[in-house]
Amino acid sequence: MFSTLLIKEIQQLLYSFRFQVSLAIVLLVFMIGTITFIRLHSEEKANYFVYHQEHLKNLQEQANNASNLATIQKNYVLEPRSNTIISDCKENMFPNQFIYSAYNVFNFEVRHDNVNPLLKPVQILNWSFIVTFCMSFLALLFAFDSISGEKEEHTLSLALSNPVSRGSILWAKYLAIVSVTTATTIIGILISILIIGISGKIQINAAFLFETLGFISITFLLIALVSVFGLLSSVISHNSNVSLLVSLCFWLFFAIIIPNTSVFWANKLFPIEHRNEVEAKIQQGYSDLCKNAPPGSWSSSSDPFFERHKLRANIQMQLMENEKKFTQSYIRDMFRQFEETRSFTLLSPMTQFENLNEISLSGGYFRLKTNWDDLQIYQGQFLAWFKAFDAKDTKSPHWYNPKEDYSTSRKKVNLADVPIYTEKIIPLEKRFIQGGIYIALLLAYTAIIFSLSFVLFMRYDVR
Repeated sequence: MFSTLLIKEIQQLLYSFRFQVSLAIVLLVFMIGTITFIRLHSEEKANYFVYHQEHLKNLQEQANNASNLATIQKNYVLEPRSNTIISDCKENMFPNQFIYSAYNVFNFEVRHDNVNPLLKPVQILNWSFIVTFCMSFLALLFAFDSISGEKEEHTLSLALSNPVSRGSILWAKYLAIVSVTTATTIIGILISILIIGISGKIQINAAFLFETLGFISITFLLIALVSVFGLLSSVISHNSNVSLLVSLCFWLFFAIIIPNTSVFWANKLFPIEHRNEVEAKIQQGYSDLCKNAPPGSWSSSSDPFFERHKLRANIQMQLMENEKKFTQSYIRDMFRQFEETRSFTLLSPMTQFENLNEISLSGGYFRLKTNWDDLQIYQGQFLAWFKAFDAKDTKSPHWYNPKEDYSTSRKKVNLADVPIYTEKIIPLEKRFIQGGIYIALLLAYTAIIFSLSFVLFMRYDVR
């Protein structure tokens, strides 16, 4: 009996005009989004290739002088991800360039690779965006009148007069909505992959296909959760107009209001120092250090063993440590504020979905934080290598100056012997394990709302 009910509900959805129109719109959006992505990604890869070649050239030039290689600030730019078609993880809003040397990881910033940064797209029509806004809305569109519509038409009482449990009716309607919406999404994804394959611009390898399967799995979880909110709206309403209004309120609250008020809540609930205050502390420390520096701390000579070079190296190291102390404390506060705000916005299933995509695809804030932490480790390795190289140079007094080459080795370096930072790709299995908390939240959320819908439906009086 249950399978008969499920097939009947699926057929009703497939034959409905709203499904046919929705399918056409969804497929069109997937095709347009994929074509747009291919063009933008090709441009980003070309720009990154130019940067990478310049970066290697600069490193080779700096390698002519070991001290220059250690002290000159370098930029590490994150390579455009080939899986951005799945989700860009809002990376256009996050810093993508890190500034470092052998002595310090200074900061991060946003690098614009296009000619006009004002034309940087705010939102790309990738799969995640389509699912978050289009498919979630479509799930509500299929669900909002699943019960209330039958109440209006007085067919629910007729259905309940048959020898079938209310639980079976509710489950059949729910699974039909989830199945049809998920199947529509999968069709769109397959068309997108076909377009990508035909273009030949992006390699479709095993990792990409595995990430695609992971995305489809978490898409199923989001659709299941959004559908159950639509089902709840339908159960608590006596006519379709009211259930539609309630469903739209749910969608607006979760998809628009919560994500777009996060900055307000961050500033109110988790305030941090303003950047100007941090700069003022750095400048005050700079002034105090310079004022109290021993006489001759800024002297220099062509002789590397000039005694006052040691004083110069010490004051430069102190100035860098002063800047590092306040800057890194401020960055840690930014990370903390962002993470606490993100925890606050987990009430939205769309936020949970985005966070899960971020981890599974190693993008967005997860990628930024991972590279920042890895660069701290690398910087220590780079400095250790430089000190070991410098220790072998008898023409160096070994007074480490983080900004100048007065008092350390100026020998030429074989670049192949230098540790070069490269982004580490976290294994797929580890990424999905780390995303377990969000999977658990989505499942728990779905179970709670469905249980509430089930209880209310069981108590509904058809008379």
